Amino acid sequence: MSRLLCLVLLLAASARADVSEGTLTSSLPEYHAQDANAAVVTDANLLDSERFWPYQVALTRDWRPSGRAQPLGPDASGVLVRVEASGMARVDFGRDGLYEVPVAATDLVSRANRIRLGELAKLAPNFLLAIAPRLVDSASDSLRPYAFASATEGSGFLCVFADPDSKGFASLAAALAPLHGQHGVLTILFPQGTHPDAQVRERLRSLKWPVPFVYDHLSEAYTRSLLNEANSPPTLLLQTKDGRVLFQAPARIAAVRELTAKLAEEFGAGTAPTPVADRRNQR
Repeated sequence: MSRLLCLVLLLAASARADVSEGTLTSSLPEYHAQDANAAVVTDANLLDSERFWPYQVALTRDWRPSGRAQPLGPDASGVLVRVEASGMARVDFGRDGLYEVPVAATDLVSRANRIRLGELAKLAPNFLLAIAPRLVDSASDSLRPYAFASATEGSGFLCVFADPDSKGFASLAAALAPLHGQHGVLTILFPQGTHPDAQVRERLRSLKWPVPFVYDHLSEAYTRSLLNEANSPPTLLLQTKDGRVLFQAPARIAAVRELTAKLAEEFGAGTAPTPVADRRNQR
């Protein structure tokens, strides 16, 4: 597990390096998270201040996770997966593990305020930056990456963690198909099990559910990073572009009605954005 989590950390870091070197700069829309007039970020409003969440955080004091003999020191840094509703920060420390850490033991609030004031750069929403370069375009006639620019246009992400060869997957895909691109929310499949990318692509196309999916060799690591022990696959996870969880439930057809209502509640106010799939077809 630690090796996989380390891979996530390294890949996320490389994505940031690619952007800074210009490889993805042309695909990234202009993004300004800073807002000096916004309320100062505190522990109390951190969950609602996601636009200021830093991509990485570091410990500010020794902190020992449960079950670990030695504490992690102030030099330990990792990728912020998200702030939980409990107020804890879910942080991927790579080889040192994935933990829910007390915010007070990190520099999360300090970094958030630096982003708010424009003192610390934030290239894009956190989850978007981490996941967009790791997607395969199943709608394409050939096996190729999903266009980073298309992912940036989404207003949120519906993450589906399921085995494409499992019993009931076809029915789940049919139930979720109408939601792809609804209110601008992009559906992403995190394939469970071991399946060649070409096989997953053909499976999705055969079901007429050509949603982007995470590369097979990365899916397990991202699944472990995003899901806690109480929510094992198959699971549905509705997230903002920064990774704040809006809805989570077992990936069953019975949950789709509740998910549809949550989509409308969170993303459907006012004039709904043009569905992502439609915008791609207009190009």
